[in-house]
Amino acid sequence: MKTVQVTRHPASCEIRSLLFLLSALCLAVPASALAHAPPQARNRAPHPTHKKAQVKAHARERHQRWEIRIMRGTPGGYMQVRENAVRGTPLPLGSGLGLSPLIRLRIGWSTPIGPRQRLVLHLDLSRFTGKQTFPHTIYYNGVGLVPGHPVYSNTPVVNDWQFTALDRVHLASWFGSRLRVDGELGFTYVGLTYKLSGTPVGATTPNQMSGSRTMEDFITQELPVPEIGLRVEGRLTPNWMIVGSILGGHLPNLYSLRNEGGKVFVTQTNRAMDLGVRYRLSRRWWVGFGAYTRYYMQHEISAQDGNYIRMNEHGLYLGLTGRF
Repeated sequence: MKTVQVTRHPASCEIRSLLFLLSALCLAVPASALAHAPPQARNRAPHPTHKKAQVKAHARERHQRWEIRIMRGTPGGYMQVRENAVRGTPLPLGSGLGLSPLIRLRIGWSTPIGPRQRLVLHLDLSRFTGKQTFPHTIYYNGVGLVPGHPVYSNTPVVNDWQFTALDRVHLASWFGSRLRVDGELGFTYVGLTYKLSGTPVGATTPNQMSGSRTMEDFITQELPVPEIGLRVEGRLTPNWMIVGSILGGHLPNLYSLRNEGGKVFVTQTNRAMDLGVRYRLSRRWWVGFGAYTRYYMQHEISAQDGNYIRMNEHGLYLGLTGRF
């Protein structure tokens, strides 16, 4: 029987690349700012205009902000779902399941909660769709699906979402607030119920042959993952700005406080990074675009289930931000 070979490659290459870009950003923006400053003014006390810029920057922080972001990414990774003694087939996400590129929608909101702090909330919604035919029987959540028949992925937006809440603290700024660094601390909660449909092994009636839907609700065992990160903003001109962020968290093997034929233990990891530019359209509106990467892993072990899902996603984003 032919099996699906899945190679597990960590997302270290993407992480190193984005870390390098963010490091270059931190070095490049101050250098460009110094290059435009007169040599004799570099070691002097801050110019009054710098103080005015800082006052304006703090005034902007008193407003609420809304963001709508559309992301288009290529999914990858794999999942394996066991039900009791029926071991699941490792199913490669992406082209292995015939998945289409993901369209992800983010709705974000932030409000000041202190002189240097903001509460940041955002909700991500996406949908998995795909079609693939396998030359051998595959097993998913205890159900065998016959070879040679299409297997469909159909996970609507209500079954693939992610909620993040962060406390963003202003850590430092330089060159009249042209460069600033914020720290972020909070949690992320992922809600995923992945659905497959195909023809089950042993189907005889027309109703059985019409297709059987199998699904695994990873959200049932999900725990809020604590996260920590950094956000960097570098102003290049009065209207153009470079923005980059790194956010991630991990939970080791923990008892999830749920039971399925015994205690359920889970391990989880979340990571998200982006780097892009933002352009000011007016006093209240900005448009931004750039690249992003996401990673999500959950490993669940119990007497009844043995699930492993590792999802990575890389793509581009376009966003609109308003200040009110």
